Amino acid sequence: MRSSASEHPAPVLSCCDCINDRAATPSHLDRRGVLFMLLSSLFFSLMSAMVRGLSEVNSYTTVAMRFIVGGLVAGALFSSGIQKLRWINWPWIVLRGVSGGIACILFYWGIQHVGLSKGVLLGYTYVIFASIFSVFILREQIKLPHWIAIATALVGAGLICGVTNLSMGSGEMVALLGGVIAGFAVVCVTKCRENDSSTNIFFSQCIFGLVIVFWPVTSHWAMPTTGQWHTLVLIGVLAAGGQLSMTYAYKYTGATQGSLLGLLTPILGTLIGVAYFREALGIGFLLGASLVLASCCYLSLNPVGRPTPNPGVGAMAACVELTAQTGK
Repeated sequence: MRSSASEHPAPVLSCCDCINDRAATPSHLDRRGVLFMLLSSLFFSLMSAMVRGLSEVNSYTTVAMRFIVGGLVAGALFSSGIQKLRWINWPWIVLRGVSGGIACILFYWGIQHVGLSKGVLLGYTYVIFASIFSVFILREQIKLPHWIAIATALVGAGLICGVTNLSMGSGEMVALLGGVIAGFAVVCVTKCRENDSSTNIFFSQCIFGLVIVFWPVTSHWAMPTTGQWHTLVLIGVLAAGGQLSMTYAYKYTGATQGSLLGLLTPILGTLIGVAYFREALGIGFLLGASLVLASCCYLSLNPVGRPTPNPGVGAMAACVELTAQTGK
């Protein structure tokens, strides 16, 4: 679904993990992170539009195809030599794969069992939990205005989703748990990006996620039609583009700012619905989108403080990552 060390630019997004990035100015890197997160939101919005046409395919099959196609995309990058399969930060890679796989499954489960709008909103609470985890794990320095921006954006997401009643039953609690786990997964991605390439991190989610979803898929299996198979593959490709772009971006945005920018996905999704499905824009969407955009602009202009990396450690990480890509 994130320029190489050589003089020639890499042909794919996931190959943008390079030493030259570390020589760039912090503001340039931050802008790059924002741009790739916006690209990720576009991919995920297009994916959501495709999912709308698969109401007869159960969510477990959709998730499994995301992992299968994503694994094949990563495998193609490895086999072509563009990227090298090498996990450096093993503990965080494994945690990212497991937590990301579970969070993805619970997100779709929530939509299926508590409804689209409420399920999406509870899933997007990962923004809050990612910020909380980032304070303790990543040592990000989140000030009161940042927390206000995060809360404002979440209210905006609720308005976009059209949620008017947020009663919490057992189904809602499971969906909320998915948001908690997704928040932790975001922190894991940011931690992994200190050493590992976006392709390797994404590949871990595909592997562990496929293992986790195997039993639900087999127990709820129904053979898709030919047209549905085509749509499932396209969903997997879009999800892979979104995941790779997002994983690449988190290195430069950090967990808090990056996750907040992820709230642009429902805005773009709604705009796609208006353009393609001829849906009407309501006052709730306009107000909610304004709140989300204002919050994203604030954090882009006033980014969360992040610890300054040790120059020696950064240089070593650059060499290790270059080795992981070139195999030399």
